[in-house]
Amino acid sequence: MLHYIYLLISFGTGVYLLTQGIFQSVIAGIVFLFFFTIIGYIALFLIQLTIFILIALTIRPDYMPKKINTFYRKFGMATLKVFVDSFRIKVSSSGLEKLPDEPFLIVSNHTCFFDPLVGIELFKKQNVAYVSKQENMKIPFVSRYMRVVGCIPIDRSSPKEALKSIHQAADYIKDGFCSIGIYPEGWENKTDQPLLPFRDGAFRIAKKAGCPIVVSTIKGSKKIFRQFWFKNIHVKIDVLDVIPGDKVKKSKTTELSDIAYHIMYDNLIDEYPNASKAS
Repeated sequence: MLHYIYLLISFGTGVYLLTQGIFQSVIAGIVFLFFFTIIGYIALFLIQLTIFILIALTIRPDYMPKKINTFYRKFGMATLKVFVDSFRIKVSSSGLEKLPDEPFLIVSNHTCFFDPLVGIELFKKQNVAYVSKQENMKIPFVSRYMRVVGCIPIDRSSPKEALKSIHQAADYIKDGFCSIGIYPEGWENKTDQPLLPFRDGAFRIAKKAGCPIVVSTIKGSKKIFRQFWFKNIHVKIDVLDVIPGDKVKKSKTTELSDIAYHIMYDNLIDEYPNASKAS
């Protein structure tokens, strides 16, 4: 919504200036209006970003709210929405009706930095937060918001620290603080295959929490950095299936990993001409 408001304000101000007779040439006026709208939009977003930074400074490093829906989350989500819209990302989805009413673990493929940003926005009603690589939690100002909205850093280089993150994520789900999103591949997939091998540890979160696992995929996000200058980027998130909590409790993590892998692979294979059938 703010995205369109900023554009409308910028465009409207440009039109008003044109009516003051600044330009005698129609072409010069059109060029002015085009660039003024862009510059005005950027200026308004920078004002919001400045407010975003100032508010981040009020978040104490040790602050952790008792509930996820705080002022910080709402303002952070509003800023995130403008940021995503600025990259001309159009998000569509299917299968949202399958989402459980209780907190859950959602797993997906991972091809782009934007994946969790799009996911947090789409699943905001379900209060989804993501397990994120440790480096992201060091981004100035942004890291403060990430922490208070439930995002959990994971240190892949240390099994002991990674296990602590898994336990924390499970506790968030069990306590009803938020649902958790994680990418079982562990890394962004830059290959010509639908999926990288899964890390079974991701499914320990669901096992420890005894919660449902939502299996989903994201398509189109890898085009964001290549094409947003020229056209809208259409990103599709499909909620494919839900593994019930009872089945999660009875199954091994390797079994859960295999189930999710094959569901996701079958959904993604048409996007990868060089891919072979999953074994």
